[in-house]
Amino acid sequence: MSYLHTTVAHTTVVVGAGPYGLSVGAHLGRRGLPVMVLGRPMESWERMPAGMLLKSPWTASSLADPDGLLTLDRYVAETGTPRVEPIPLAYFLDYCRWFRERAVPGVDTGRVCSLRQVADGFRLQLADGRALEAPRVVVAVGVDRFPAVPEYARSLPPHAAAHTSEQRDFAGLAGADVAVIGAGQSALETAALLSEAGACVEVIARGPIRWVDRRLHRLSPAMRRLLYAPTDVGPAGLSRLVDRPLAMRRLPAFVRRAVTQRSVRPAGARWLRPRVDHAVHLTPHTEVVGVSMAEHGVRLLLSDRTVRYVDRLVLGTGYRPDVRALDFLAPDLLEALRTAGPLPRLDRWFQSSVPGLHFVGGLAEHDFGPICRFVAGAGAAARQVAARAAA
Repeated sequence: MSYLHTTVAHTTVVVGAGPYGLSVGAHLGRRGLPVMVLGRPMESWERMPAGMLLKSPWTASSLADPDGLLTLDRYVAETGTPRVEPIPLAYFLDYCRWFRERAVPGVDTGRVCSLRQVADGFRLQLADGRALEAPRVVVAVGVDRFPAVPEYARSLPPHAAAHTSEQRDFAGLAGADVAVIGAGQSALETAALLSEAGACVEVIARGPIRWVDRRLHRLSPAMRRLLYAPTDVGPAGLSRLVDRPLAMRRLPAFVRRAVTQRSVRPAGARWLRPRVDHAVHLTPHTEVVGVSMAEHGVRLLLSDRTVRYVDRLVLGTGYRPDVRALDFLAPDLLEALRTAGPLPRLDRWFQSSVPGLHFVGGLAEHDFGPICRFVAGAGAAARQVAARAAA
């Protein structure tokens, strides 16, 4: 294949057009800095089941523009759309389109196949045959690239097992016996959607089934603001620290790990509980210790020595961002990255050990904490990247 080479001098190329990519693009554009955002806008979100609701509260679900004008509140005021909570997926996607039209109108839907370092920056080869050269690249891919699949499920065929990121259509599972593995929001909400589609569902979790219930209605507004940041990630008090990723970065690594583990324990949103309690069988404190194909489905051996026969296994086992899983990174570029396990080490500008190469979103969690897993973390990342690009 022949490539059309284009040098985009002084331009920052953003790989990914989800909440982080659009927020970075908005900040760079507002500063008058040349920027190209690559990717299908909100692609992974568009593939989610239509009935999904956001776990994040209203105050933590706006994308980030530098002036703070393109919020959900402004969207409601400008479009006349009623405020809805919890936020339906379709509602959020409509808001993101509204944001993009105003802040990042020129998104390029090209898909990056290869990213490698060259003398003056980076060369990106796209699936449509184009090749771009740019001095700065921001990797803003979503976590859907990094599904955590347990070892026992990796050899199962696709018709027998799927990660929640792949389970988008529930209509065909009416009457089926389905086991959902996990105790986080994706596992519990998928279980609810499966049950509502007519499946017989059991949730199997190695730990307890928890429900996030802030009981904020019992607090005065002043006490609520004191204990919980608007981003609403983490328990009372700790939420304020998690909301400050630059402060998190200055903490020792073992403290950041402890904060992350305490702040993002598997749990479902309080509003989801009524849809699960009386419709889904819950089996906490139980692990899957063996899996095999049976005549009419999947055989599960559990740690309590009981056996389940199900038609389908759904893995709500979360995501594990891993920079080594980015198939478009050239091997020598990956080799040059300083890492902490599967994650790149980043400076305060979200820049890696390769000058000009930034990572935002879940791949930035090691240095900046659990806020990077959520839409609410896009603002801090976008501000820092834009400040570095401007400098």
